[in-house]
Amino acid sequence: MLGIEILSDVRHETIEELSGLLFVVQDMGSRLASETHGDAYALIRELNNLLHQARATITLIKQDI
Repeated sequence: MLGIEILSDVRHETIEELSGLLFVVQDMGSRLASETHGDAYALIRELNNLLHQARATITLIKQDI
């Protein structure tokens, strides 16, 4: 049983780390969008939408575990 508890702890830690990283990356994407104009803006907006979806998915994973 100890092995299962350790794996669970590692899984929770990994999810928290990933969540934190996505938060930072999403913030950077928002800053980039506010600094960008022209054709590249559409790509950055798409990137930010994907990052938002990823953070929403991590939130669901955290609730499931």
